[in-house]
Amino acid sequence: MPHQYQVFEKIAFSLVVLSAVVCSSFIAYESSPELQYAVAVTEKLDWTANYAAVCVSPMATACTAYPGD
Repeated sequence: MPHQYQVFEKIAFSLVVLSAVVCSSFIAYESSPELQYAVAVTEKLDWTANYAAVCVSPMATACTAYPGD
C-alpha cells in the first residue's frame, strides 16, 4: 500500500475514534443527572481568580475577602 493511503487511513481512523468518544460523552451527559450537575457547578466557578497565590500570604486577613475560606 502506498504511503499516502496509509496516512489517509490513519487520519480517517482517528476521526472515527474521535467521533465515537464525542458521541459516548454526549450520551453519558444526557443520561446522568450527576454529570449534568457537575458541569453546571464548574460553569459557575471563577477560573480567572488565583486564590491560592493570595491565601499563601503571611497576613492573616489576606483571605477574608474571598468566599469559600
